[in-house]
Amino acid sequence: MRIYPQTRTQGCCRALRILGALWIVAVLALSAPARAASKTVTVDYRFFPGLAKMDGNWAALKAASDGKVYVGLACHGCNGHLVFYDSKKDQMVDVGNLTRLSGENGLHLGPQSKIHAKFGEGKDGRIYFATHGGFWFNYARFATQEGYPGSHYMAYDPKTGQVQDFGIGPRFEGMNTAAYDPKFNRIYGLTHPRGHFVYYDVATGAKVDKGRIDNWDSICRTLGIDDEGNVYGSFGAGRIFKYDPRTDKITELPERLPIRQKGISLGRDYTKAETAWRVVVWDQKARKFYGVEESATTLFSFDPYAPPDDAVRRLGQMCIPALAASRNVPYATLSLTLGHNDKLYYAAAGKEFDYGGSAGLADSHLITYDLHSGKIEDLGEMRLPNGQPVLGTNSADTGPDGTIYFVGAVGVKETPGKKNYGGKIGNVPFRLALFIYHPKAN
Repeated sequence: MRIYPQTRTQGCCRALRILGALWIVAVLALSAPARAASKTVTVDYRFFPGLAKMDGNWAALKAASDGKVYVGLACHGCNGHLVFYDSKKDQMVDVGNLTRLSGENGLHLGPQSKIHAKFGEGKDGRIYFATHGGFWFNYARFATQEGYPGSHYMAYDPKTGQVQDFGIGPRFEGMNTAAYDPKFNRIYGLTHPRGHFVYYDVATGAKVDKGRIDNWDSICRTLGIDDEGNVYGSFGAGRIFKYDPRTDKITELPERLPIRQKGISLGRDYTKAETAWRVVVWDQKARKFYGVEESATTLFSFDPYAPPDDAVRRLGQMCIPALAASRNVPYATLSLTLGHNDKLYYAAAGKEFDYGGSAGLADSHLITYDLHSGKIEDLGEMRLPNGQPVLGTNSADTGPDGTIYFVGAVGVKETPGKKNYGGKIGNVPFRLALFIYHPKAN
């Protein structure tokens, strides 16, 4: 385990200063065409020292009750890493690479390249998660002994600093969607590529596969769990399913999401179905979910206890306002969280953002939705303290003190003869960073 102090004078802020004024001007100039407004919002940030080659993060971000912020860093074709930021000590800690933590180091198998889904915090204080693959040999070795061995269910104990491996769940498949329920002490997931609904019961050690829930191209990327331990996900053309742990049964609900039909090609990957919810968050006060669907970044609420005709409500669009009426609204990000001030915070992409697979260079905007007034507000382009733009994010969470966290990409200067970055968006090299935003008091 490696620990990196992140002081303002010695940490990532020094790293940024060495980029130089000319580099900052260059990045701003490259992203200028995508900017529709001059309004900006400042966010602090921390790099992940020693992990410059990590190339993505999706959903895997958890601001735990003890002030530690857990992050799953992805590396396609190599080992992903579990890290955490200790906000009280201002330190970044690398727990270790996932292949080694899974006991598969040196076996020449497909690596454990990602944590591609949400973490969960148990009543015992442990952080629960599942791993995912990221080097699929173009599926030529899928379901073979020399291919990817399968996703592992795991838990990190902050008291001991140790990771417990519960073993492989779905054989030869990854877990691109997962959630942990503290009520029933289970890790739930959707597998890739077969789209099976699976879970691991921590208390009993049972590993259960409930069968296929969707096609591989439209597996929703977030499972929602309510305060009764029921699990919800989307499937098909805007449909919703429910898993009841008391009956161990999956039910197809009659409600429909407010999706927009894809119609003409938007120049996106055909593997992006645009018929599912992208992300949902649970509001304990109102006992309902808030979510963003994929096709047009439509914000909706889903009340699982309301009558079917009133369960799903369209609340507006969380995209950048200038893009709201466009057919090519950027594909929704996973960066939605509920703040302690009863506002939703969403990091909207200026262009379709998927790290190295992004549609182009553009600035990310911070959008809010007030649960009381229903007002949607664009706070502006997300900028670092020196004015450098945030190029995109794909995860979000709220800390116990109300701090909002995101993980995403920031441009860096390329070092000749050395790859000091994770990938490129357009011609701009990027590194992953943890972004920190402190909401202003109302």
